[in-house]
Amino acid sequence: MPIVCGSDLSEGSAEATLAAVAFAALRGEREIVLVHVLPEDDVRNDGERDRLAAAARATLDAAAARATEGFDVTVRTLIVAGAVVDALLSAADTEGADVVVVAAQHEPPGSAPRLGAIADAVVAASAVPVLLVRAAAPLVAWARRERPLKVLLGVDDTSTCDAAINTLKRLRERSPIDVTLGTVYYADEAARHFGLHVESAVDANPEVERLLSRDLMRRFGAPIGEGTVTARPIRGLGRVGDHVIELAEAEAVDLIVLGTHQKTGLGRLGSVSSVVAHLARQSVMCVPPGTAGARADVPSIATAVVATDLSAFANRAVPYAYALVGAAGEVHIVHVREEVPDDRAALERQLAALAPPGLGGRTRTHVLVGEDPAELVAETAARVGADVICIASHGRSGLSRALVGSVADRLLRETRLPVLVLRPKA
Repeated sequence: MPIVCGSDLSEGSAEATLAAVAFAALRGEREIVLVHVLPEDDVRNDGERDRLAAAARATLDAAAARATEGFDVTVRTLIVAGAVVDALLSAADTEGADVVVVAAQHEPPGSAPRLGAIADAVVAASAVPVLLVRAAAPLVAWARRERPLKVLLGVDDTSTCDAAINTLKRLRERSPIDVTLGTVYYADEAARHFGLHVESAVDANPEVERLLSRDLMRRFGAPIGEGTVTARPIRGLGRVGDHVIELAEAEAVDLIVLGTHQKTGLGRLGSVSSVVAHLARQSVMCVPPGTAGARADVPSIATAVVATDLSAFANRAVPYAYALVGAAGEVHIVHVREEVPDDRAALERQLAALAPPGLGGRTRTHVLVGEDPAELVAETAARVGADVICIASHGRSGLSRALVGSVADRLLRETRLPVLVLRPKA
């Protein structure tokens, strides 16, 4: 699939062209498509169109000659008239491009994202990843395999992040990339997620950061290709996008990779990708949801949490937890009481006895005290790094469900993890 690069004939676009050529060479492609759009307002008649196109082609050809020096890649120029963003993305669709490359200018601190900026609009509308180039040199050196590319990958728990992770993994197969996995956390919110107590909502929390670092590495999954992978949670106080830029500066990265929700209109003003694309000094790659070729890895289930009230039916969920984690996994059996039990040790022995014969060595038991079993189970699962939660549901319906509530239903709202719910037989 060819790379499509948009050019407005500026020096920034010449940098973008160089980056696009280097990227194509790394992927073993022989051609990129360089697109220049003549704005409709500038084209009054055919003669004016021909004059503008001729002048643009001369500038594009000069940029192409500089960009392809030392690379076995040709540049095919395409000059069209129309609305800039629509025409560029239409060309990308027609060419079957899987990456769009455009220039992006660094904006001074304190400036607001421009709602009508071309780069922003391309990111918001593109069906394929968009590479916003500020400096081509790091990308060229990486493409020539002269040094690893240093990348900050913004990580959250959304499906758009999945697309960004898998896109970056595919790039690591081409040439080494040193990846920093970055996430922005807010101390009080993160502590609640893990069921921890924090003294301050302002200061960084070492235990929260330890657990977040563990989860970042698990989120990235098995490393593919060459290069280092490190986790860097950063405590947040303001906009997430500003902290992403702060982390990129601290890590001295060459490129920031983000999944984008492709918000439009006023929503773009608060978008993380919009803030970063607008204000970062580095190049930025924005990966939209559903990116073709960004195949997801098969998840590994190594740790399960199973909740039981010690009734015969609830205990039936326990073997399912062991079945999911396999022979090498670990199961945490959780029991919740509203008050501190008289004999906690006896309860823990009772929970441990639920493990299938021969599997007790990889069983951990938790007797928890509190009024909200779903919240406590969710917090425990987050704290121990579970991949899945298992629970039995009595399947109440109608008025009974409305009055009594369902722990299983509450758990589905409390946790971000997959939940296996065991139903009673009809």
